[in-house]
Amino acid sequence: MSSTRPELKFSDLSDERSYFKKYLQLPKKDDASCLRFIEHNNKDYFSCIGYDAEFIADNIYKTHSVIKTRDNFKYVTISPQVFSNVLKYCLIEKHLKVEIYNNKSFNLICSATPGNLEFISEEYNINFEFQDCSNSVIAAVKVVNNKIGVCLINDDIIYLCEFDDNDLFSNLESLLLQMGVKEVILNNEDSKLLQVLNKIGNLVINISSKFSNKNIEQDLSKILEGDEDIELILSSKGINTSEYQNSLSSCNALIDYLNLLNGNKMFTINQYNLSEFMKLDSSTMKALNIFPEFKSNSINSIFELYKCKTNAGSRLLSQWLKQPLTKLQDIKQRQDLVQLLIEDTSLRVSILDIFGNNLPDIKRLLKKISSTKNEKLEHVVSLYKIVLKLPDLIEVLKNTPGTEFWYNPLNKNYASLIKFQELVETTIDLRALEDPYADFNIRPEFDPSLIEINERLTNSLEQIKQIHFEVAEDLKMDPEKKLKLEQHQIHGWCFRLTRNDSIVLRNSGKKYIELQTVKAGVYFTTTDLKKSSQIYNSSFEEYNKKQRDLIKEVLSITLTYQSVFTELSLNLAHVDLISSFANAAMIAPTAYVKPTFGEEMILKESRHPLLELQDDINFIANDVELNNGKSFIVITGPNMGGKSTYIRQIGVIALMAQIGSYIPAEEGCQLPIFDAILSRVGAGDSQLKGLSTFMIEMLETSSILATATKNSLIIIDELGRGTSTYDGFGLAWSISEFLIKKQCLTLFATHFHELNQLSEKYKQVENLHVVAHVENEEDITLMYKVEPGVSDKSFGINVAELAKFPTKIIYMAKRKAEELEQENTKKLKTEDVEKLKKILKEWRSKNPNPQNAVEELQKIVDENNFKSLLDL
Repeated sequence: MSSTRPELKFSDLSDERSYFKKYLQLPKKDDASCLRFIEHNNKDYFSCIGYDAEFIADNIYKTHSVIKTRDNFKYVTISPQVFSNVLKYCLIEKHLKVEIYNNKSFNLICSATPGNLEFISEEYNINFEFQDCSNSVIAAVKVVNNKIGVCLINDDIIYLCEFDDNDLFSNLESLLLQMGVKEVILNNEDSKLLQVLNKIGNLVINISSKFSNKNIEQDLSKILEGDEDIELILSSKGINTSEYQNSLSSCNALIDYLNLLNGNKMFTINQYNLSEFMKLDSSTMKALNIFPEFKSNSINSIFELYKCKTNAGSRLLSQWLKQPLTKLQDIKQRQDLVQLLIEDTSLRVSILDIFGNNLPDIKRLLKKISSTKNEKLEHVVSLYKIVLKLPDLIEVLKNTPGTEFWYNPLNKNYASLIKFQELVETTIDLRALEDPYADFNIRPEFDPSLIEINERLTNSLEQIKQIHFEVAEDLKMDPEKKLKLEQHQIHGWCFRLTRNDSIVLRNSGKKYIELQTVKAGVYFTTTDLKKSSQIYNSSFEEYNKKQRDLIKEVLSITLTYQSVFTELSLNLAHVDLISSFANAAMIAPTAYVKPTFGEEMILKESRHPLLELQDDINFIANDVELNNGKSFIVITGPNMGGKSTYIRQIGVIALMAQIGSYIPAEEGCQLPIFDAILSRVGAGDSQLKGLSTFMIEMLETSSILATATKNSLIIIDELGRGTSTYDGFGLAWSISEFLIKKQCLTLFATHFHELNQLSEKYKQVENLHVVAHVENEEDITLMYKVEPGVSDKSFGINVAELAKFPTKIIYMAKRKAEELEQENTKKLKTEDVEKLKKILKEWRSKNPNPQNAVEELQKIVDENNFKSLLDL
């Protein structure tokens, strides 16, 4: 953070009072969900007041020393450089709403939410993308009974989706997760729906009254690309207006919420088919560590496993991880491309070389070029540099069999962009590609008046470079490494030395003029440099003024290629992502393999891809063989023994396989194609406001029971521990029976060892246990190996010993455990059973009538001194 922050300035006392008075007159807000900022002097600096100031002090500056008080109001000021990071933190990390007001009128300049970042991004020139490697998607949801209509906007695509759902909104939850929705607009505050949305987490939720089908076709005709009739456009996408009433109503709400009719942005429309992709619930997303939850130097998520070279590739990876495929043909197509790159080292290396040079992000460049505030050619040149790389990539693909999937569309893209390449080369002065001090301008040949100005500009730049070498020689400083020549935003062309090196300026008299000392060093100039800089700046401004109309024309022509560049971006992203799949498979501690798909699950020496990458871990691989009708697996064993890792690694491997990746196992693997991975894992009270851990567990399990089919993979890591032992076991048993009858593949890790008895009742049940070796009934060695059979103990106290519990506590725990075990599990010896048989036979032989049966039995017990036996 900048050490020098701006001060809150007022012209007089009345101005100060007016400022805080106007602030108090703003509409009330929810401090927990919204932050307000005040913009001063046209973005010179920003401030926030009261609760917002404390929030910024705590979360951005990490100290309350930045808080100042004026007229009993706490406030914090923020420099423009820090402000961009503040907005990213509030909107992307904390999922808050942001409002920015003018410091004079206190009119709202702009507001933003995690699902609506476009206007604030353009206003303050901030790139919000790639903070979580996905786009900001916003959705409107209309619920009528159990019929749900959803409209989603992802960048420039409008999706409509209409479907039936259960009372737990499982399909809606899956849709929002698949699309990575950040904000949801609802037509009413349905308590059940709000519970589901809160369970997903990190969603901004708003209520709107604008859900209506009135004028929707007319409004869509204004924002959709194409000149066709709106009904024709919708029908060509398979959208029947009579069947999509709720989603079209939701679309109307989004058009109003985002104020799309007053913008220039054009959209395409499509339907979204929920069944095309594997369903994932929010619990599964967390349990399988699909996306990183915190920043770390180590790899903690599946997303981080695949290292894409481009931002577009990272965005596509995020999409694929949320939308695993369910069609075998599509999965095999990706697998074949991964196999091609693994087997063809030359092709893989060539692609890495092309993508390894920081390929610019086409989507971001197009957004900057389309901005009304942009009058720069550098973004056009960046697109041009991408086009220059295409022939090399196309040539590599052309000479490699099996790459037609990439070659054909890329070759078509390049053919469409040759005219763009010619446009850039004939209109833009490209000397700046070689000269770091030059700027991208329109070639002076386009206008005779530009030639004269360009000569002055070029001459002044040459003089500046000459002065640089002269000063470097005078100060005996290396002009490349020590004495930096920079174009400062305030001082123009000037020199910079580090603070340590700036000592040479002290003995130089008045020859060098110090301008500013900052953390980066000391800025200074000379009289000659000042003059040359002034000539350069004035010539630059004059040149810019004359070329402005020409620049706008070039930018406008560039945007006519927007659809081609967008398609090119997706094609390059696909190549990048498949390359990252191949690299991940090759560089893993043990190489990944290509799985096949069938009815059974057979995994040989399977591993967890994240754990095996951790330092100082020698991962123990395990086989998985679920065939012969076995669909329900009960896994018992000690805490820390590897039960959770085992069931989660199966889920991770299934997901990796269905996005087209190779998997961490040995050759000969086979998996079913799952329509869903649903999980019930560890929960916490904080996940849902006002709900206990046990209630969360029941909600998640209820969702699984309502959603699961025979083609689903269910992962349950403990169940029923949040209530009494008997209630918990009863629930676990009944839920297990329900899932067994549904025939979905279920992995159930539990400490209820009685669940192993399910195998006696149902042939679909198989018992597995994680192996632990115990010596002297005390020392436990966890083997992390999963084998058939039952574990009769959980070894909780042994694990506590491994955790270095105090000896006294361990001793007391063992003693109490023994007492409870003796009390609850007393067993009769063989001779005692024989004695009881003798009692009962003698009693029966006397043929007692019902009136004196009890007295006869008591008499036999007393005569044979069996009272102590019956006390058992």
